[in-house]
Amino acid sequence: MKEVYVNADDFGFSHGVNLAIYRGSTDGIINSTSMMMNQVGTEEAVLLSKKMKNINIGVHVNLTNGYSLCPQIKVQNIVDIQGKFCCGFVKLLFRTMYLKKIRFQIWREIEAQIIAALKNNIPISHIDGHRHIQMIPIVYKIMVRLQKKYAIKRLRVINENIFQTWKNQRKISGIKNGGLIKYIILTGLRYLIRGKSEIYFFSIIYTGNMSSEVLKKIKIPKGYSGIEIMMHPGCPDVDKQNIDILSDKNIISNTREIEYLTTLDKDCLKGIAND
Repeated sequence: MKEVYVNADDFGFSHGVNLAIYRGSTDGIINSTSMMMNQVGTEEAVLLSKKMKNINIGVHVNLTNGYSLCPQIKVQNIVDIQGKFCCGFVKLLFRTMYLKKIRFQIWREIEAQIIAALKNNIPISHIDGHRHIQMIPIVYKIMVRLQKKYAIKRLRVINENIFQTWKNQRKISGIKNGGLIKYIILTGLRYLIRGKSEIYFFSIIYTGNMSSEVLKKIKIPKGYSGIEIMMHPGCPDVDKQNIDILSDKNIISNTREIEYLTTLDKDCLKGIAND
C-alpha cells in the first residue's frame, strides 16, 4: 500500500489557517501538516495539534515571513534591524551565493525552529520550507544535515513531473497563475542540488487551484513509494477580522477557502493509484 500524505502547509500562520487545518484533519482528508514555529498562530497550532489524531506533523521552516526566533544580531543578514525577515525566495537565493557568513545564520535559525517544535513536544515526522526555500542549494544542504541530526524521516523535494501532471489534468489554470514559471525554477534547482525522494510531490502547477476535481485525477507515478499532496487551506473571512497582525496578506486569498473545502471532500482521493 503506497503512502498518501495530504499535507496542509502553514499550520500556525494565523487563526483562520489553524481552524481550516484542524477541521480538515478531524472532518476531512488532511493527515499531515507542516507547522510554522514563529508566527502569531503558532501557540494555538501547538494546542490544536494535541487534539488531532493520526496526523503527521512537521516543521515548515520559515525564513521569509515575520520575525526570526534567533536574536537579530545572530541572523542579521536575513532580518532587518527589528528582527523581521527581509528576504523573499529570490533575494535569499542570491545572498546565499555571495555571503558566506549567511550560511551559519541560516543554520542557527532553522535549528532554532526545529528545537522550538521539540520543546513543544511535537513529534517531527518531516521538514519542508515556506515558499519552498528548502530548494535553495545552501538551505537544502543545511536541512539535510539537520534532518540527519534530529532523525527526521522526510525532507520535501519538489519532484513533480509537468508531463505527468498535464497527462492527468488537462487544465491550464496552474500555468496561467504562474505555476509554470515556479515549476521551471524549482525543477532547475532540484537538478542542481541533486535532490531525490521516494515520495512524489504534487501541486506546484496547481498551487491555489487544488479543487476536488484536481485531486480526483492525481495518479502516483511508478517508482515512488507514495505521494505528498500540498494544500493551503484557510478561512479568509476569519483572518480578515485580524488583518493587521498577519505577516502575509495572501492568507486572506479566496483560494485558501477553496482548498479548505477540498480537504473536506472525503471522496476526492479514491482515484489515486499507480499510473
